[in-house]
Amino acid sequence: MPGTGYRVVVPYHDHLNCGDSSGNTNTRVCSHTLPFFLDLQLSYGFHPSVDLIVDLRFAVQMDPVPGNGHEFALAPGVRYWLDQGVALKFYATGQLIYDYVHYLEVAKSDFAIRNAEGLMYDAIKNVGFFFQVGWTMGFLRWFRMEFDAGLGVQIRFP
Repeated sequence: MPGTGYRVVVPYHDHLNCGDSSGNTNTRVCSHTLPFFLDLQLSYGFHPSVDLIVDLRFAVQMDPVPGNGHEFALAPGVRYWLDQGVALKFYATGQLIYDYVHYLEVAKSDFAIRNAEGLMYDAIKNVGFFFQVGWTMGFLRWFRMEFDAGLGVQIRFP
């Protein structure tokens, strides 16, 4: 799933460059666009309404925070289908995230929680098209909130 979004960062220490879109390195709260990313998701439906999922997120664009930053994130979790037996259905996810970016001034690894809601249309039995919006909250390197959206295709094997 390709996507992008918006990020707000609140550093725990003063004078950290958190990549504010204004270019000001002394701001207390930073905001900027989320780098364009590609998500690859593996899932296993162990119940008609619940899937176990693992997302792999690869940032295509460089992160605006100084460093050598292309995000890589691993996000295991669950997806709950609200309307399983219909062609047009809603879902919600709950995930724990481990993300890695090589930043200069803060920890390279972070842990976060994520929730995404989506709408999927099954064109045929094994192929669905979906739109998804989500939010992420991270806590370790700094407090961050990310809001993202993307479009995708799901291919299912029997």
